[in-house]
Amino acid sequence: MEYIFITFARLTLQHVAGYMLAIHLKTIQRFSLVTRYSSLVTNKGFTLVEVIVAIAVLSITLVAVMQLFSGGLRASRTSCDYTRAVVHAKDKMEELSLGEESITESKTAQGSFEDGFKWEAEVEPYDEGEAAKQQSSATANLLKVKVKVFWNKTPTQQSSVELVSLKTVTSNE
Repeated sequence: MEYIFITFARLTLQHVAGYMLAIHLKTIQRFSLVTRYSSLVTNKGFTLVEVIVAIAVLSITLVAVMQLFSGGLRASRTSCDYTRAVVHAKDKMEELSLGEESITESKTAQGSFEDGFKWEAEVEPYDEGEAAKQQSSATANLLKVKVKVFWNKTPTQQSSVELVSLKTVTSNE
């Protein structure tokens, strides 16, 4: 009985050792096949997820940059409009003060410029106050000249600039 058990044990050990060797060889073959296949697949290009994430980041960045450019252009346009309005107002004020039809009394006028800007001018006596009236001479008067230039920023929004100045008018003018 002992002999049968030893023989069976010997056969079983040999059989198990052979089976283990076969499994080991198959694992080595699979590993080398997987290694070759994975080296071909993973070393080339990007995955779809990486490409989608890169495009999303790029598009968000582009939108932000475009909004910055848009804001800069809008600010530049607004600055240009205000500058032109101030220049128009100064020109109109000089024209009213020093032009051929120099102002000597109260009046109101309005008009428009060639580039779409409109203007309103108002000339009225300047209220100096009681103390200043007593000290001032009767030969000179002060007139308050107000010029307002306005334009349409958008079809529903209007902007304006107003300049105010004083003009001395002598009684012989």
